[in-house]
This record gives sequence, C-alpha cells and structure tokens, in this order.
Amino acid sequence: MGSIIVAILGFIVSTIGTVAGWVAGYSRSHRDKSQAIEDGIMVLLRARLIDIHVRYVENDEPCPVNVKDEADDVYKAYHALKGNGTGTHLYNEIMDAHIAKGVENSGI
Repeated sequence: MGSIIVAILGFIVSTIGTVAGWVAGYSRSHRDKSQAIEDGIMVLLRARLIDIHVRYVENDEPCPVNVKDEADDVYKAYHALKGNGTGTHLYNEIMDAHIAKGVENSGI
C-alpha cells in the first residue's frame, strides 16, 4: 500500500513539474512574441515621424494642422511604447514647424 502512495505522489509531482515547465515555456514564448510586435510597431511609428519631419521640417514646407495632429497621435503611441529621445526630438521640431494656412492635407 505504501509503494502505491509513493508511486501516485511521484506521478503527481512529475505531472505538476511537466505542466509548470510547459506554462513557463509558453509564457516566455508569448512574451517574446509580444515584445517583437511592440518593437515592430515602435519602428513603424518612428518611421512615420521621420517621414513627416523630412517633408515639413527638413524641406521647410508649411505643415497642415491635420498633419500636426497626426504627428501628435503617432508620438503619443510611440512614447507609450517607451520610444527614445529621437522621437521626442523629431516630434518637437514638427510641432515647431510653421503651419500651413487654410490647407488640409492628408500628409505624405
């Protein structure tokens, strides 16, 4: 009877260890994938800020208000993902760019 209890306890401990290992591996894999998605989104957001910056700051074109609004939305998302100071610098220069008068433009 004692050997049956030891065998059952061994099976339970082994099963718990297996399940715990699977959960840890799944969690790590999910976390890695989530991080990759966040990194990719941050790259796209930064690229959009760069595009706007090149067109309206570097080329010294008047920047329509709706493009500044878009830059604001892009920067908020970028900053929430812990984007670095490069995005902040681009954003500040976009916000400082002169505003196009009476022009609605969908951007780049």
